[in-house]
Amino acid sequence: MTNKSNKKVGPDKNKDSNVQSRKFRIISKEKYIISGVIAFLIFALGLTLGLIVEDQRYEWAQQIAQEQELSYLSLQLQYLFLNTFEDKGDCAVLFKTLQDTIDDLSGSLSKVIDYEKEESIDKEEFQFIARRYTLDNLRYWLLANKAKERCDLDIVTTVYFYSDDCDSCPSQGMILTYFKKLFGDQLLVFPINIDQREKEPMVDLMMSLYDINKYPSIIVEGEKFEGVVKKNLLQDIICENLDYNEDCGDGLMSNSNETTV
Repeated sequence: MTNKSNKKVGPDKNKDSNVQSRKFRIISKEKYIISGVIAFLIFALGLTLGLIVEDQRYEWAQQIAQEQELSYLSLQLQYLFLNTFEDKGDCAVLFKTLQDTIDDLSGSLSKVIDYEKEESIDKEEFQFIARRYTLDNLRYWLLANKAKERCDLDIVTTVYFYSDDCDSCPSQGMILTYFKKLFGDQLLVFPINIDQREKEPMVDLMMSLYDINKYPSIIVEGEKFEGVVKKNLLQDIICENLDYNEDCGDGLMSNSNETTV
C-alpha cells in the first residue's frame, strides 16, 4: 500500500508578491500621472498669469503713449493759439501744462526702468517705451524753447546726454536732480540716452548738432559742457541764464560747497 505524503496546500507567496508588486506599480504610475498633471496645471497657471501681467503692462504703456500724444497736441494748440491771437496772458497756462507733462513723462519712465531692472518687462516693449520717451523729451525741449521766446519765460532748458555704460553719468544725474528740486519750474531737464541712437535717428541728429563725443555732456541754453559739471559751476551757469531766482545768492553757493558731489 503506497504511502502518500500529506502536504498542506498553503497560499502561493510568489503569486501574492507579484500581485502586490503590480498594485504598487499601478499606484506609483497613478501618482506620477497626478503629479505630472498638477505640475502642468501650475505651469499653465503661472504662464497665464504672466501673459495677463504682460498684457496689462503693454496696455499701460500704450495708455501712457496716448496720453503723451494728447498732451503734446494740447501744447501745440496752446502755442498756436498764443501766436494767432498774440495774447501773452495765457502763457502761464502753456508753461504749467508743459511742466506737468514733463513731470508725468519722467515719472512714467521711472516705473518702466524699475520693471526693466526686475526683468519683468519685455525687452522689445522696453525699447519701444524708451524710444518714445526720447522723442517726447526732444519734442518738449523744442516747444519749451519756442515758448520761452514767445512768452518771455524765465526758465533754463538743459539737455542731458548720458549712457548706461558711463560710470560718471550717475553723478551728473544726481547734481541735475538736486538743482531741479531747488529751482523747480525754472529748470527744465531733458535727459537723452545715447544708447538709443541705434534705434532712434533723432539721437544721432542731436549728437551731431552739438558735436557730442564725451559723456556725460549737458547743453544749457545752447552751450555745451562736457564731463561732470560740479554743483558750484552748474549753479553759476543756471543763474547766469535766469533773470531772477532767490536761490541764486551767496546762500546757495555756500550750501553747494558743503554738498559738492
